[in-house]
Amino acid sequence: MKYFLSILSLVLIFSGCKDNKDIPDAAKYVKIYMPQATESPAKVSLVMADTAQTIIFGAAYGGLDFPGADINITFKVDNALVAAFNQKNGTNYAVMPVGSYELQQTSAVISKGKLATAPLQIRVKTAGVLESLRQYLLPVTIEQVSGNLPVNEALRTAYFLVEAQREGQDVTVVSFGKKSTVMDVNAVVEVLRPLNADLIVIREIDRNTKRSGYTNMPAEIAKKLGMNQFFAKAINYDGGEYGTAVLSRFPITDSAAFILPVPSGEPGPLALIRVKVKNGQTLAFAGTHFNATANLRAGQPAKLLEFLKDVTDPLIVGGNFNDQLAGDTYLELKTRFTLICTEGCAFNYPAANPSGNTDYIIYAPANRFRVMENKVGTASTSDHLPVISRMQVYY
Repeated sequence: MKYFLSILSLVLIFSGCKDNKDIPDAAKYVKIYMPQATESPAKVSLVMADTAQTIIFGAAYGGLDFPGADINITFKVDNALVAAFNQKNGTNYAVMPVGSYELQQTSAVISKGKLATAPLQIRVKTAGVLESLRQYLLPVTIEQVSGNLPVNEALRTAYFLVEAQREGQDVTVVSFGKKSTVMDVNAVVEVLRPLNADLIVIREIDRNTKRSGYTNMPAEIAKKLGMNQFFAKAINYDGGEYGTAVLSRFPITDSAAFILPVPSGEPGPLALIRVKVKNGQTLAFAGTHFNATANLRAGQPAKLLEFLKDVTDPLIVGGNFNDQLAGDTYLELKTRFTLICTEGCAFNYPAANPSGNTDYIIYAPANRFRVMENKVGTASTSDHLPVISRMQVYY
């Protein structure tokens, strides 16, 4: 990831001609303000780095003419405003730690005939000072203005919302149920290829069954998509096996298959792989399918948590958990995992008129991930649309 500086440009509102000789008392319309305060808060994204990064701020002159003399302005950081901002806006932003920032200049001049100060700088330290992905609020306010000129109180203070990110690995994850009776490998590939996924769970898939023409469907689909694969059996079926497959665009370095038992009927497969992403870093990915009957799947979340308890890599699990987001299944899984979405989540089932979430994606630990986008696909070979999550994994 290429380092970048998120720099806020000064906005000059009064940029047109200011020849207002015919307007009486033009001076009464004059007000000083901070252009960055027009966004409240003004978002600043930084990267975790050893070198300090820069935020730009300044002040501008608002009125019907140009200033007839130099205007001296002083600024300060007023962290006492953070609590009031949070209370007013229902937020919980943190105060910037002592030593994490420094105003390079605390005073500036709007020169005679000009409309703004020169750009001023705040130097921000991130690595070893800020917590990754935590949101901090930095209020920079106009303290004094010479000549008793009034300040636009609504734009006196610029609230900078500062967030530092570690360098992340972009990953697109898909959870998909192809339908147990669909044996057309090419049809499944046509659904999945446009999604450009890095990691895929395919449920209800045959391997070397009679009805599939003795086709190793996970291997054939992976080959056509240019991916690697691993299969976990749920049951022996029709001369072969039936279960869940996980596919990876990254090399698979380790794998394991587990069974999530049920009192009766079809148990749940759990396929777990470890993949190598960039710079030798690793990521764990698992796919599963819980039972559709509530009393039969009741013990499956605990078993999944038990089987995955020793995984220390960043971990993503996709599959059909066969419950609504407020259900007992997710309540138990949330003792370790974070859900990709909790409110306003796109429905994926039934495909013709979606009204529920069956396929889903969860991850742990929360501080190693950021979910960038959630959506569902528009094509399917079953009555379940594929669930798609674009994430960043942090190391």
